[in-house]
Amino acid sequence: MKIIHLSDTHVGRNNNGSSNAELVDLIIEDILSLENPSDYLVVHTGDLIDKGNQQYRDLGSSLLAKLSDQGVRVLLCPGNHDCGDAMHVDPNLAAQFKAQFAPYIFGSQATQFPVLNIIDDCAFIGLDSNQAEMSWLDRWLAKGNLGDAQITALSKLLDLPEVRDKVVVLYLHHHPFFDAFVVSADVGDGHLLSHLFSWNTRRFRRLKDAYTLMQCIRDRVDIVLFGHQHFGLDYSAEAQRYGIPTALDASSSTCTEMDTDRMRYRIIDTDSGFITTRFVAFPPGHVQA
Repeated sequence: MKIIHLSDTHVGRNNNGSSNAELVDLIIEDILSLENPSDYLVVHTGDLIDKGNQQYRDLGSSLLAKLSDQGVRVLLCPGNHDCGDAMHVDPNLAAQFKAQFAPYIFGSQATQFPVLNIIDDCAFIGLDSNQAEMSWLDRWLAKGNLGDAQITALSKLLDLPEVRDKVVVLYLHHHPFFDAFVVSADVGDGHLLSHLFSWNTRRFRRLKDAYTLMQCIRDRVDIVLFGHQHFGLDYSAEAQRYGIPTALDASSSTCTEMDTDRMRYRIIDTDSGFITTRFVAFPPGHVQA
């Protein structure tokens, strides 16, 4: 199985002279240029769109359809921007997003999490890391909370015989490691106040029940895929402390709020364990952040 990992595309947002929809189009063109693109499965770990409104949902849906119409299967989990925006999540917007994108989130299954898809030699398990943050207070500045019910259901699912003999791929939006390594941005770039805020609040901007999740999945999951913080790092060394061989942050596939000169995405081969990176050039007129 060959998995393409995308995340945090923030469709609907303008990005340094380009629209993120235009940037996603370029990524899709690159995916469809691969030999036998229908042999790949795309996992998008949330923040498909930048705000949870109908206009952005329709735009995001039209982009995913370009993949599915060419036989490329897409699995999707919701991010906080899909269910609201950078400041809050909203239960009504979350319900609208899950209804419109149900074919990619749930397929033909019941509309509840965790979601299990067994494809070839892999068991893909999707989580909703916004699920327990929909109360009137928690929804503000929401940074991820699975909730006890979802983690309990996940544990039962991981015990199923049809799951235990597969390569288990867990995917969710929010960063699952409470205090994992990141690279600090350069302080000479003129954004010192932003960096001070980031450094001092980073541990509060990860999944609230990360510890409980890791106790649930330790030694039971092979690959963890996530996004949210746009770091784009390989967290496998952190995951291996929990008996999980591979953990990858997809970053923002469209490089939203990132200092980089090119887009990129990873391809994970579950047969060989080999991970490759594809680079996609920005369009003419794009201004490097």
